[in-house]
This record gives sequence, structure tokens and C-alpha cells, in this order.
Amino acid sequence: MTTVISAIIILGVLILFHELGHFSVAKLVDVKVHEFSIGMGPQLFKFVKGETLYSLRALPIGGYVKLEGEDQDSNDARAFSNKPVWARIAVLAAGAIMNFILGFLIFVILLAIEPAVPQPVVGELMEGMPAQEAGLLQGDRIVQLNEYKVNIQKDVSYFLSKNNDRPIDMIVLRDGQKVNVKLTPQFNEKYNRYMLGYTAKTVKMNFFGLMRTAYYETALMTKMIILSFGELFTGKDGLAQVSGPVGIVGAIGGAAKAGISPLLFLAALISINLGIFNLLPIPALDGSRIMFVVIEGIRRKPINPEKEGLVHMIGLGMLLLLMVIATFNDISRILGQ
Repeated sequence: MTTVISAIIILGVLILFHELGHFSVAKLVDVKVHEFSIGMGPQLFKFVKGETLYSLRALPIGGYVKLEGEDQDSNDARAFSNKPVWARIAVLAAGAIMNFILGFLIFVILLAIEPAVPQPVVGELMEGMPAQEAGLLQGDRIVQLNEYKVNIQKDVSYFLSKNNDRPIDMIVLRDGQKVNVKLTPQFNEKYNRYMLGYTAKTVKMNFFGLMRTAYYETALMTKMIILSFGELFTGKDGLAQVSGPVGIVGAIGGAAKAGISPLLFLAALISINLGIFNLLPIPALDGSRIMFVVIEGIRRKPINPEKEGLVHMIGLGMLLLLMVIATFNDISRILGQ
């Protein structure tokens, strides 16, 4: 029951923020909104305010904002299809942007509830490890690893996970001066990873520190997800790695049992993932619709709605097939366990 309730709440909030983005910008640019729906399938609750029907539906697997003239021609001056290119792009992109904003806000909350947050600053040095042997000192702030700029401690961890045992040209700030240090990470069997051999200094975040760190946490998460999508589409990671609704619900349930921080972190991960995925130029997604609007702006004439609709229909079929494969993967993992 905890798993189901947690999944409904988390997915509901993610869907609400996404659709609220589309809805709010549509209202700002004066597009007529026929319906604002959270969930899919049979209606559980509905009411009408002004010209818009607001509804809550049974299946928390999506939502939608139904706009006048979105998928067909309309003579209404407030129709989506009759708005300028910039306005339509703003409406289409707003859902994904709201998912990034939600991810950022969740990271702010996560950082705020921590008593202290690790910084890319050398605290204690471990005896005989690369950091000590290379001459790092307590208080050194790591600002660069090879060509990789370091803003938060997680940047260091992420870099080391990709770098493995290759030598590193490190730049640290020491007493306001940049100092170059050369060292090679050492594999630690206890932690099963490559390490430099220092503990990060922790500090209690003030407001500006929270905002800055949350921004870089969001940026790093975005980068990691984009790279993972790249590995999926280039074939480095096969379809067997794709997870679907069953896996997401299971992950949310596991995170809920582990505590509020893991649950919030997973919510941020899913929200940013949803934002990126929706911006991909895949038919039926917001990214594809944005691409068609951009092409229209370049051509200075609209694309045939029937042809665009056919492309989106094919894309929707592909997404449904991907969901079936992902669900099969999830069930296979459960049976394997």
C-alpha cells in the first residue's frame, strides 16, 4: 500500500507540474484551453471554471491540456494554430521547463533538510593515499579536474566514476591562489571505487548556497541523464536496460521505505528525466511538436496538419511499443528476483 500511495503522489505531482506549465503559458499568450486533465482514462472528478473543464482521471500515467486548434485548423483568433511561432514554442516547451524547475526545487528541499552539505574542499587526508602523497592540504578547494570544471562535491565523484585510474591534472584554490597538482586515483576494494583519499569538508548552507548548489545538482543530473539517453540510442546500453511504469512504481516504493530523502531524490531524477525525454524530437512528444513549429517558421507556411498528425500517430505507436518492452523488462526483473 505504501508503494501505491507513494507512486500516485509522486507521479501526480510530476504530471501536475508538467501540465501546469503548458496551461499557464497557454493562458499567458491567450490560447483558449478546453480542458486541463491530470491522469488518463475515466473521469473521477471534474468541474468547469470559465471556458475550461478541469478533470481528475483514474490512471496516473499522464495528463493533457486540450487547446483550441492544437491538432486541427480553427478560425478562432485564440486558437493555438493561429498564434505566432514564438508563442506556440513557449506553450509546448513550458511543460518540460516546469519539470526542470520542480527538480531544482526538490534539490533545494533536500539540501535544506541536511545538517551539512559536502563541499569540493579537502577535509581530512587519508594516510598513504594519492591526495596526501600529491601534497594536497586541508582547506584546498578543488576547482578543476583535467578539463572538467568542479562546482560541487558530486562533480568530483562523477568525474572519478568516469576517469577510473587515469592520471589527473588538478587545480585547487589555496589561500586565494590557483595551485596545480598531479595525482592518480587509487582503487579501494572496501568501497569498490577509485578514490583520491580525502574526506570532503561539510558546511551548513545559507540561502544563496542552497540556490547555487541546487542549480549545479540539477545541471549535473541533467548531464548524466542526457549521456544515458545517448548511450541508449547509440546502442551502448540495450533496450534490456529500459525500465517502464512497473519499474518506476517499484523504485518509488523502495525509496519511500528508505526514507524521505531517497524518495525526494528519486522524484527529482524522474522529473528531470521527464523534462529531457519530452524535449527529444520524437514524434508525439513536445520536442517533435516544437520541431514542426520551428520548420513552419523557417518555411513561413504551415505543414499539412494531416501529415503532421500521421507522424505523431506513428510516434505514439512507437512509444507504446517501447512501454510494452519496458514493462516486459520490469516483470522479467521481478520474476528473476
